Amino acid sequence: MSQNNLNCDVLIVGGGLVGSTLAYALAQTKISTVLLEERNPSFLEQPSFDDRVTALANGSQRILQGLGLWADLAEVVEPIKSIHISERGRFGVSRIMAEEEGVSALGYTIENRVLGSTIWSQLSELDSLTCLAPAKLDSVSIGTDEVIAGVQIDGSHQEVRAKLVVAADGIKSKVRESLGITALTDVYHQQAVIVNCQTEVPHDGQAFERFTSSGPLAFLPLRRGRVGVVWTLDPEQARIISDLADEEFVAELQKAFGNRLGRIGRVGSRSFYPLTRVRSDTLISNRAVLVGNAALSLHPVAGQGFNLALRDIAALAEVLTAARYANATMDLGDSSLLGRYQAWRLGDQRRVAKFTHGLVKLFGYKLGPLAITRGLCLMAFDLIPGAKGKLAQQTMGLTGRLSRLARGLPLVS
Repeated sequence: MSQNNLNCDVLIVGGGLVGSTLAYALAQTKISTVLLEERNPSFLEQPSFDDRVTALANGSQRILQGLGLWADLAEVVEPIKSIHISERGRFGVSRIMAEEEGVSALGYTIENRVLGSTIWSQLSELDSLTCLAPAKLDSVSIGTDEVIAGVQIDGSHQEVRAKLVVAADGIKSKVRESLGITALTDVYHQQAVIVNCQTEVPHDGQAFERFTSSGPLAFLPLRRGRVGVVWTLDPEQARIISDLADEEFVAELQKAFGNRLGRIGRVGSRSFYPLTRVRSDTLISNRAVLVGNAALSLHPVAGQGFNLALRDIAALAEVLTAARYANATMDLGDSSLLGRYQAWRLGDQRRVAKFTHGLVKLFGYKLGPLAITRGLCLMAFDLIPGAKGKLAQQTMGLTGRLSRLARGLPLVS
């Protein structure tokens, strides 16, 4: 599509991991797409010790495989072979093993920078896609027959006319606000400390989810012998941690995690993020769909956010593609299509939101009797036949109605 022709089927606002993946999926079909991103994608960070990381579930790997992206990613991911779940200071441990679940890996970790650059490098090769980046969304107007978006690019104002607008512009979505869609916010009164480190004992593909009195603490296996840490603390603890020298920080982290990977060595820079759950009142509106954090942002416990978003965009791409191939003149903003998408995805979104929220609440209580019950539950979970398998299938994104992409198939035959 020529950049001078800004009439399209679908306008995607937000070119992060979610928006760019959806753009790549749609643009491989007969759907003309415009992707709008505020940042300049050519200014990607150089590789560093401190790269932020995403954990891709097994089902997400299948989606990326169905899109034809996995061949480029397979050499730069780190497989998760097992997950160790425990609570600090309590008995009861559970382990989920890839071998027991009949998969080569429960999931994979990859640097956000690497995943993003891989997707963006493919976008320029698609004739049905126009990328406007860096560009800023000024306004969104929903008409009877089309969406009109005002855009600032290279100091000038342009309009993009589309049949459907997709909000992939994050937790503070401007599109969602412009559409008048309200969102509910659950404040956890917690902050996530994100840091990479090295450990004395090689991680060997092990991931750890450890529940502490302040919240969950995750250790994720990374490439180059590193471990990615997501440490949940209350705001006061986070403030104290932020002021510590590296040696003092390592001592506190070691105390919280224990010695399962030996001594914690080199640590990178620390990043701090307040944790909330934001849920939009609806996934769809007139000629509009919300995806990713614009629709639902989750607590990082169990690493479900991006994986849920990938399932959403795989379903959305399938609904739109099937409609276009059935009828070349089909209006992709038609309310019946959007209703079909919401009916498909709403149940999964609610289950995952309830699951992660429940984990935060259950392991956030410090009451003695409940703490003992949690230990018993972890022990029972490890012993009851089928229990771990059901959880593994859920967290791997392999339950419920699966899209073509989630089955590792292309969007169209």
